[in-house]
Amino acid sequence: MSTPIGLHPENPRYFLYNGRPLVLITATEHYGAVINRNFDYVAYLDDAAEKRQTLSRCFLLFRELQVFDPATQVKPLNPHSPCKPLPGEYVSPWPRSGPGFATDGYPKFDLDQWNPEYFERLQGFLEAAQARNVIIELTLFSSTYSDAVWGLNPLNIQNNINGVGDIPWQDYISGRDAALTERQMAYVSKVVEVVNGYDCFYFEVCNEPFTTRAGMLPETEFATQAEVDGWQEAVRDQIRATETGLPRKHLIFQVPVENWRTDTALEQILGEESVDAINLHDYQQLTYKGLILAPLSRFMQRDLRLTRIQHLWTAVHETGKPFVFDEDNAATSSLDEESWIVHRKRAWATVCSGGHYNMIDFSIQAGGQEAGTPASQAMIRSWMKNLSALIHGVDFVQMAPEPEFASGTPDNTIAITLAQPGRAYVVYVADQREVDDPSLGQPCQGRLAFTLPAGSYWVRLYSPAEGKYTGEPQDLAGGETGIDLGPFSHDIVVHIEAGG
Repeated sequence: MSTPIGLHPENPRYFLYNGRPLVLITATEHYGAVINRNFDYVAYLDDAAEKRQTLSRCFLLFRELQVFDPATQVKPLNPHSPCKPLPGEYVSPWPRSGPGFATDGYPKFDLDQWNPEYFERLQGFLEAAQARNVIIELTLFSSTYSDAVWGLNPLNIQNNINGVGDIPWQDYISGRDAALTERQMAYVSKVVEVVNGYDCFYFEVCNEPFTTRAGMLPETEFATQAEVDGWQEAVRDQIRATETGLPRKHLIFQVPVENWRTDTALEQILGEESVDAINLHDYQQLTYKGLILAPLSRFMQRDLRLTRIQHLWTAVHETGKPFVFDEDNAATSSLDEESWIVHRKRAWATVCSGGHYNMIDFSIQAGGQEAGTPASQAMIRSWMKNLSALIHGVDFVQMAPEPEFASGTPDNTIAITLAQPGRAYVVYVADQREVDDPSLGQPCQGRLAFTLPAGSYWVRLYSPAEGKYTGEPQDLAGGETGIDLGPFSHDIVVHIEAGG
């Protein structure tokens, strides 16, 4: 029997799949491949595989608000995407049988029945992904954010015929309502059973789990961090219990519970044996052993903040667990070259710091645009291919971040290094000026200085934009040395290997 994706036995910060080491890298569609009937997941996966993307994130239940809700004055924050299907095209785990109508104007859901179309679609998606060696993150739940978004959920009492879900939205992932929790766990078990035959996925418990802000409700009413933690533990236990009688055992990823998007201590999750990997999002303010790990960006404000990315992944390297930049929304709403360059840099910075990377590609839409646009094909989608090609062409399992490797860099740049000392070095040199710096775009040049152990080496330059090595290889001797970098725009990779 084949084996699902697992932690790499030699370096559990990375993964092993089909006998090969794996870094998770993607510019994913916005999570609606299964729940959106109009989304052609085969066309999407064909392009993802051609672009050497190794991951796609998939929401199994949650759908986003499509339009401004005048009743609640809530407007959608994200651009239109596959996660916002037309109401009649939303495919749920439960069938729409009525009697009566849900808040979206279509028949209510019957939680006592399973929807064959949904599970056939889920299996079809995994079948297609497995054939193309694309790993799928199956996200079972998500925070529900507001009354308007909670009003779309089949588990809301307004939307089902079973009288389940008469709760405020803040209690959705708290475990407080026994009837709701029972339905949630039944859904988890059903999904786990249906997908068990596939190797190409792992589970994520919940997207962006957080407690509500003090003052939002009377303090005795809103869910506490302990309650949300307990609910997530119950979901993990349900997955493990269901898999006990099944052939395959799959990894479980989890996001640390947030205190309304403020300080979140990583220690709360690192000790959990049933959590195999940690997912992080860009806005989170984390702490680790008292060290503040500042947010990696503001939501869709085009922040670069490469130093923060390097700092975070370097700090958590000692934990020995995979840390996945599971959703980077620094500049995803602006489908232009400048914004995509921000994400190219952030992706390289994450991977060269020992992490894994996922951004949302909002150029991907249902109804014929599942491979993005000509512009995104030429830029961000090809750039992610270039990153995947280089990192999977080196022995990254034996490498670790070396933040002090470069003793000098060209003006306005940062050097982020993944290294196997004395053997191989991938040094990502990037212009770290923010997009509001009027000098951004002016070429960078100067000396990259570093020290190598005794021996002989060769060095090549790789273009993240073009996806190829440029110029002739150069020989270097060990000791205090370096390389002069001629004028370059935005970023360049210095690849050093022993044996020159």
